[in-house]
Amino acid sequence: MISLCLIEDNQKLGSMISEVLIDEWYHCDRYESVESFPIQHSLRYHIFLLDINLPWEDGLSFATKLREWWTVGIIFLTAKWTLDDKMKWFDAWADDYLVKPFETKELIARIDSLTTRLSEQYYYVFDDIYIDQKNREVKKWESHIHLTPIEREVLWFLLRSTGFVCSRWDIIDHVRWHDALFSMSRSLDVTIAHLRSKLQKEMIETVSGVWYKIIKNWTT
Repeated sequence: MISLCLIEDNQKLGSMISEVLIDEWYHCDRYESVESFPIQHSLRYHIFLLDINLPWEDGLSFATKLREWWTVGIIFLTAKWTLDDKMKWFDAWADDYLVKPFETKELIARIDSLTTRLSEQYYYVFDDIYIDQKNREVKKWESHIHLTPIEREVLWFLLRSTGFVCSRWDIIDHVRWHDALFSMSRSLDVTIAHLRSKLQKEMIETVSGVWYKIIKNWTT
């Protein structure tokens, strides 16, 4: 299921959009501001629907941050439509935009189109590690490596967060999004140990016992 995050401060419009998306079998979470959105949950979503004129932090600056950290789809929802406005949207690396008011059928069509384009981007290459989420495939030096679904999700989260430290709770929260049975017991420790054994021990570093990170220039 495609997961969407809608950040729209107009409660009536936000509720209407989220209801339509859920009726179309999308998963959609709604927030009214960037400040109310838990940034550690960004990896849960395939596409962000961002109102540009948000309180405190606008959609443009938030989109720029998202692009610096992760690969996600971004569609702006805006009442502005001048050429200068459009240039600003694409400078913020928008994939698409809709000018308010708009028909929900057009929104669905644009989401479907972006989903098709993004389906070709669910992969990550890091040194000699290749992970393909779409086909559930992991390779090292062109050799296939068998990972369990949970191991693959943890690796995906860590690789896409390269350059950042990830807390145990962020990782567990992410995996629970895909597997509700994943717990806070020893599950994560066992998963990390298996990944180190199957891939490369020095690739995943433990920080202060409660954080993990991918070492950028690890060597075999």
